Amino acid sequence: MQDKREYILQKSFETFMAKGYDSCSMTVLQKELKIARGGMYRYFESKDALFRAVVDKYFWGMIDFISPYFSDDMTLLERIEQSNKSMKQIAQYIDQISGIEGVFLNYTALIIQAAKHYPGFIDRMKKRNENEYKRWIKSIENSIEKGEVRKDVNVKLIALIYIKAVDGSENMEGDKRCFKFSQTVDSTRKMMEYIYTLIKA
Repeated sequence: MQDKREYILQKSFETFMAKGYDSCSMTVLQKELKIARGGMYRYFESKDALFRAVVDKYFWGMIDFISPYFSDDMTLLERIEQSNKSMKQIAQYIDQISGIEGVFLNYTALIIQAAKHYPGFIDRMKKRNENEYKRWIKSIENSIEKGEVRKDVNVKLIALIYIKAVDGSENMEGDKRCFKFSQTVDSTRKMMEYIYTLIKA
């Protein structure tokens, strides 16, 4: 039963990304997954319940997976290195399970749809972003204390720049139609490392 549920989640994830939330009725999902209607409702009572489960697994689940690898005592360079490593792991996973061209753009669209169709998603994202902002500030301050970063930098502004870099929305290089997560991770890594060269002591 667990394998069947996981199959439904993965294929629904791909279908939601390819077609969008509004175009995915339970009938469409049933046909795409080649599962009888009763089989779908056995695991998920509605499209909304299935969509929330997809977001929980392929968005919040990814965040929960990488969170233990970060700590408040990290320096900026350590946080950059761990961010790059974590993003690469997520990118490889998403690229591997999805046969969709332009997967990064489709995944971004899925998260935007979650803001509309997943109750409480926006508030949860705001809280997460606030916490991330504080952690970047702490890492920059740690690096200043260790003499790795200049004392005259605007800590809060640099933290915001790093959050924007991790966001990835500004890092769209090349042909957007076949854009892969691995491409945006490489672009993000270059940006983060370059910013560090500008502020290091």
